[in-house]
Amino acid sequence: MVAAALASFIAGSAAASAGDAWPGKPLRLVVPQAAGGPADVRARQIAEGLAKSLGQPVVVENRPGAGATIGADVVAKSPPDGYTLLYGTISDQSIAPAFYPNLPYDPRKDFAPITQNSTIPAVLVVHAGSGLRSMQELIAKAKARPGELTLASYGNGTLTQLLLLQMNREAGVAITHVPYKNPTTGLTDVAAGRVTMMFDYYLTSRPFIESGKVVPLMIVGDRRIGSLPAVPAAAEVGLPGIKHLAWSGILAPAGTPRAIVARLHAELVKTLRSPELARVFAESGGETVANSPEEFAAFIAKEREELAELVRATGAKPE
Repeated sequence: MVAAALASFIAGSAAASAGDAWPGKPLRLVVPQAAGGPADVRARQIAEGLAKSLGQPVVVENRPGAGATIGADVVAKSPPDGYTLLYGTISDQSIAPAFYPNLPYDPRKDFAPITQNSTIPAVLVVHAGSGLRSMQELIAKAKARPGELTLASYGNGTLTQLLLLQMNREAGVAITHVPYKNPTTGLTDVAAGRVTMMFDYYLTSRPFIESGKVVPLMIVGDRRIGSLPAVPAAAEVGLPGIKHLAWSGILAPAGTPRAIVARLHAELVKTLRSPELARVFAESGGETVANSPEEFAAFIAKEREELAELVRATGAKPE
C-alpha cells in the first residue's frame, strides 16, 4: 500500500514538473492534409492563437496522403512530450480503421485526445458551365448519363469520398470518383470545368462561389447555413443519408503527461472560443465545440462506429 501510494505520488509529481517546465521550445502541429485546404487554413488560425497563449511558436507541418493517415502516423510515433500535436480529422480517426486493412497506427490507443475544434458541413458545388442549378437536375442528368458526371474528392478514405458513395447509393446514380491529393487543385479543376462537381467547404469554396465559377447545390446534413441561405440541405432534397459532418480536433501522442494535456486543453479552448475563430466556423455553417478530452474521446469512438457502418454499406475500399 505504502509503495503503491509512493509510486503514485512520484508519477504525479513528475507529470506536474513536466507541465511546469513545458513549453520550453516551439511546438509542431501536424496537419494530415495538403496546404491551402480547409483543414490547413483552420489549423494555421488555431496555431496562431495557441502560440500567443503559450508564448512559443506553433509550426504547422503538412503531411498529406492516404486519407490523412500518413500525418496521423507521424504523430502516433512521436515522443509524448507535448511538442508534437495532430490536427486530427474524421478521416484519420474515425474512417481509417474501417477503410484501411493494415493501418500503421491504432487510433484507439495511440493518441491522447485534447479537444474537438468544430463540426462543419460540406457544400456540393458544380462547375458553373455545367448548366446544373438544382439537385433535381443533377440527379436527372446523372441517371441519363451513367458515369459521365465526375466528382473531385479529398482522396480515398476521406469523408468526401464516402459522401459521393452515399449519394450514388441513395439517388441511384453512378457519378465517377476523381480523388485528389490536394483539395485546392480539385476545386480549381471544378471551377475550370475539368471535373463536374465537388464536396468542399464554404471556407475555401467561397471565392469560387462569389465569382460565379461554381454553383452550390446542396448543404450536407439537415439544415441550411447562414452564409448560403438559398441552398437546400440534403434532407430537403430527398437525401437524408447525406448527413455526416466534417470535424477536427487536436490530439497528442498517447502517454503525454496529464499536466501538459490539461494546459493544452485550457489554451486551446481559449483560442477556439475567440470571436475571430467563432466567426470563421459560423460563416462555414459550423459550430465551435471546445469539449473536454473525455468528451472528445467518446465522440471519436461514436463516430468510428457510425462511419464503420457507412464504409460497409457503401463498399468503400482503397483504390
